[in-house]
Amino acid sequence: MRKKRSSMGKRGWLTASLGSYILLQFLWWASLLVQQQRQIFELNDATDEKLNQAIRMIIGEGLVFFGLLSLGFIVIWRSIKREMEQAQKERHFLLAVTHELKTPIAGSQIAIDSLKKHEWDKQTKKLLLDDAQAGLTRLEQRVENILQNNRLISGKEMTKVIFDAEETVTRVMHRHQVGPYQDRIIELINDCDAHAQLEGDADALALAWGNLLENALKYSPSSEPVSIVLSESEGGLSVVFDDGGSGIPLGQRENVLRKFERLEDSETSGTGLGLYLADQILKMHKGKLHIESNERGGSRIATWIPKSN
Repeated sequence: MRKKRSSMGKRGWLTASLGSYILLQFLWWASLLVQQQRQIFELNDATDEKLNQAIRMIIGEGLVFFGLLSLGFIVIWRSIKREMEQAQKERHFLLAVTHELKTPIAGSQIAIDSLKKHEWDKQTKKLLLDDAQAGLTRLEQRVENILQNNRLISGKEMTKVIFDAEETVTRVMHRHQVGPYQDRIIELINDCDAHAQLEGDADALALAWGNLLENALKYSPSSEPVSIVLSESEGGLSVVFDDGGSGIPLGQRENVLRKFERLEDSETSGTGLGLYLADQILKMHKGKLHIESNERGGSRIATWIPKSN
């Protein structure tokens, strides 16, 4: 990755230098052409009007060529710059993934080693098993995010089935209420008259909602409850995640939905895939995701999916 970034940097500077040289040479030759044209007209005793007309024609055609040439180099430069930025994001992603995968593995390994080497009372055994389970759950979530990202890149189709939305959300809650979040208050409010049936990829949506729930737990104080509200609206099902954190600034709400992007000045680790994948999975289901602030000053992330007929 470092060699790739260095290569793109050299290519960018080479392109900029070459472009500057060509443009300067173009201006120099244009100046020489105007001077030569002036000398020819003077030798032929041409009128000033014809001379000015010829010069205007040369300048006009030159400006058009100069503009097109400049535009071409600008496009090339921006393309190289985007590649460099993407390479930097991918480098940060790889570092984040390494950390995000090693941390739960190490935590689970420590808990398992403690259980093997010592005799513990039932309560301590339960705590150690909960720590190991929490690490494996976190590891599974990270791996699923990476696999889902690869599915999106490869363009694989969803597996469509009819499933119960409340059951899926409840499963997501139980899956994440372990380890450091086992004592967190997660409120599930179902305003639907009956069990809402959706058609789509239940595992992909569970991953999307799980990412949103994990973000709500991660970025809000342990004293603040997280609310999940299910309701029917506009012919579809709305699942809203409401937390008591510091919220997502208005200027960053679109940015955090892009791949590998995270909140600026965030001290919490992450890969920058969670919100991106949630948004993409919802779009695959012809749904949508909207970020806003709640009354507590935290984030209110609303998802909507059309209901099956």
